[in-house]
Amino acid sequence: MTEVRHPEIDLSISEPLSLAVGESSVLAAYPGLRAFRAQLGSTPLVEVPGPPGGAAVFAKYEFANPFGSVKDRTAYSLICDAVNTWGDRPEPLKILDASGGNMARALSKLGALMGVQVRVVVPGSVPASLLADLRAAGAEVELADPAEFLIGIIRKSEEIAAREPGWTLLSQHRNVANVAIHEFVTGREIIGQLDGARPACWVAAVGSGGTVSGVARALRTRFPDVSVIGVTPAELPYGTELPPNGEPKFAGAGGLGHGLRQPFVDNLVPDLRSVQVSHACALDGMRDFHSRTGTRIGASSAANWITAYQAAQDLGADDIVVTLFADAGSQEDWAKAESQGR
Repeated sequence: MTEVRHPEIDLSISEPLSLAVGESSVLAAYPGLRAFRAQLGSTPLVEVPGPPGGAAVFAKYEFANPFGSVKDRTAYSLICDAVNTWGDRPEPLKILDASGGNMARALSKLGALMGVQVRVVVPGSVPASLLADLRAAGAEVELADPAEFLIGIIRKSEEIAAREPGWTLLSQHRNVANVAIHEFVTGREIIGQLDGARPACWVAAVGSGGTVSGVARALRTRFPDVSVIGVTPAELPYGTELPPNGEPKFAGAGGLGHGLRQPFVDNLVPDLRSVQVSHACALDGMRDFHSRTGTRIGASSAANWITAYQAAQDLGADDIVVTLFADAGSQEDWAKAESQGR
């Protein structure tokens, strides 16, 4: 039997930040970001369908961000961190990162606003509509083997950074600026919108781990007993010992494979309970939510709603489950969802 070695990617993280990344000098240096920043965040927290007799379910509508996803926040925080670190060096800043989808879109569009060169590594399986958006925004796109999923794009981005040191690798899976934006901004928004109500459970797709970990840390400053559920695809669960694969799965929230775990979750929310949702179930959830509410949500958002609904069934009518809808779904996912429903 051939021994399978763990891929050599860096999964170390530093200590969490004590406040959000500074942005005043960034906005002064790149005034093209100001209109974007004025529209970023303060997204609605909406009560969504929950189980009869169970807990109420509230979802943060992150598709209301300027470029349509929760990754608008992450990309902005990482770019602010990169600009602050770059300082006043004479050579131009050039940004590089690995992404399963929404992060690449946000980075490419922020780079266009800043006049900064952006290079993104994405799986070869990403939707054609996303590739068109990236190239329209002027980003350089590198495709990685979709069978290697997140490990493949992380490894390729690290190889590019090592080979071409002129690029600044943001490392969304390791850079604690990712956690900070959700701990000190997204999470605090949720606390304020709850208006004193106590959540029993926080549910979010795992993805890079920044959102689920950052909001969990924020909520636990006020509500130490809140439980945390992380959602990943049934086709590649969080922490699975199996290798990565190219099976269809809801975007942006896969496991790493080979027993590896997203470092933010592993280090900052070790008590997270992992729940899996299949691709077909997530697509069904997209249609079901739309038929009930008239609102379109993406596949990872639907997976979050399905999991939050199930968690609410085990709680009382006075309890609250909070989740997050990362985006409204790609045109390709909606075509699949509607086809599957026929």
